[in-house]
Amino acid sequence: MEIDLSQYDTYDEAYEQFEWDVPKTFNMADAVCNRWASEDDGKRRVALFYEDEDGNRETYTFWQVQRIANRVSNLLGDAGVERGSRVGIVLPQRPETLFANIGILQRGAVSVPLSVLYGREGLRYRLDHSETEVAIVDEERVELVASLRDELDHLETVITIDDSKSIDSQSWEDGITDASPKFETVTTDPEDSAYIIYTSGTTGKPKGAHHAHRKLLGYIPGWQMINELPSEEAVHYTPSGWSWVGGLFAVVWGAWYHGQPVVGYGGQFDAESVYEVLERYGVTNALLTATMIRMLKEEDHSRYDLDVDVVPSGGEKVTNDIYDYVETQWDAVVNEIYGQTECNFLVGTNTQLMDGNREASGKPCPGHTVAVIDEETGERMDPGEIGHIAVQRPDQSMLLDYWNQPDLTEDLFVDDWMKTSDAGSYDADGYIYYEGRADDVIITSGYRVSPLEVEECLREHDAVNDAVVIGVDDAERGTVVKAFVKPESDADPSDALVSQLQTFVKEREAAYKYPRKVEFVAEFPTTVSGKIQRHKLTDD
Repeated sequence: MEIDLSQYDTYDEAYEQFEWDVPKTFNMADAVCNRWASEDDGKRRVALFYEDEDGNRETYTFWQVQRIANRVSNLLGDAGVERGSRVGIVLPQRPETLFANIGILQRGAVSVPLSVLYGREGLRYRLDHSETEVAIVDEERVELVASLRDELDHLETVITIDDSKSIDSQSWEDGITDASPKFETVTTDPEDSAYIIYTSGTTGKPKGAHHAHRKLLGYIPGWQMINELPSEEAVHYTPSGWSWVGGLFAVVWGAWYHGQPVVGYGGQFDAESVYEVLERYGVTNALLTATMIRMLKEEDHSRYDLDVDVVPSGGEKVTNDIYDYVETQWDAVVNEIYGQTECNFLVGTNTQLMDGNREASGKPCPGHTVAVIDEETGERMDPGEIGHIAVQRPDQSMLLDYWNQPDLTEDLFVDDWMKTSDAGSYDADGYIYYEGRADDVIITSGYRVSPLEVEECLREHDAVNDAVVIGVDDAERGTVVKAFVKPESDADPSDALVSQLQTFVKEREAAYKYPRKVEFVAEFPTTVSGKIQRHKLTDD
């Protein structure tokens, strides 16, 4: 189906008249690549501009992407991948990440994108829980995956990019060279499995949001809203990793669904490099979190010739200083988007369709029913009352379930409302206001961190007796992870131990989860029944 909000003059018209017309068969890979590769200009239509950290640059057309993705599909077939097989991708922003995703999806298999920031335990849990059968990694991470092989009952094959002769794995380069560039996409139903994407929560262990191919369709109305219905000359970029929905769906798949190019950059995030990428490739639409923009504010942008028109932003609340900076210094608009891994692009803003309201996250995107409810009864709250932000099923963007976690799936709903775990309110004009997390999940630099997961990790350190983790305000990142640690009696609560604990969490869980602040305590404040009172722990 084709989705086009440009036919509407106002938000109300778009929201009230929009109707879903989901096709009987739908494959995400066909929608974002093959249909463009098959066009007469497929060999000329640019899909990807890529630059690695050493400055090497590559350009791929949709036709070239499709040919390589076909080889990936055939390579995976030789490795035993069938319809429904899980294939893990542990790669940074690089062309092979996208080739792999397309190759997996058009084969009817399930993609499991995994961040390169995960440490040993974080990666082991997700590979094991998803029952991943094939993992695609690069040379930098293959030894880590190899060290986990004995603990992963389902992992049969590791395919390594950049080739690693010393590890028991297959070579991506050799396999791609030998594979045929021809492949016919497997016919899939819109409800067929496509992705398992992991998200943090208050249950301690990450949850695998299990999504169908239709998820892409659910993104498109919101994508068009926040990107200001971009012209065919649009170029899209985000520093966010392509293992997250924000990087992969909100930028790459959204742009490719419309036949528009994206930019990938393989270097580390720093303001100078981002500005150079924005300038060099004429980026018009740059998805940036509020934290990223604050970091960019520290760099003098005046020496760069920017073409940025629109800055979609999500993952954390956009504040007035961010709006002011982008509008006055970049001559661009910020459009906020709200959603989550389980069901995304639910609420958004658009300067062409609605009045500006900086305090709100926006209005429900066409095709989605979003409300503020009482999380116990499912009843809608009155305007101005704080309740639980929820989205009504069925919804094209909504997960099928939490993978292998039926109890958590059941707990996610009250009647037909899927709870987002975010508190919010709405006004008489239909604007929705984010009021904070309804659970204890910490949002830092756009990443969601489960405090229980970090606490569990810290308690495994020999010097830690107990730990409590909360989020505290930070001028640059909005919120950072802080750990209150009760050390063992023979431990030395020193700066050296702080550094050890931070490294411990980075290596075992993920680089973005480590506590940037650590405070040693003798005891924790508790209730009469012995429960820790988190609200009394503050950043004094």
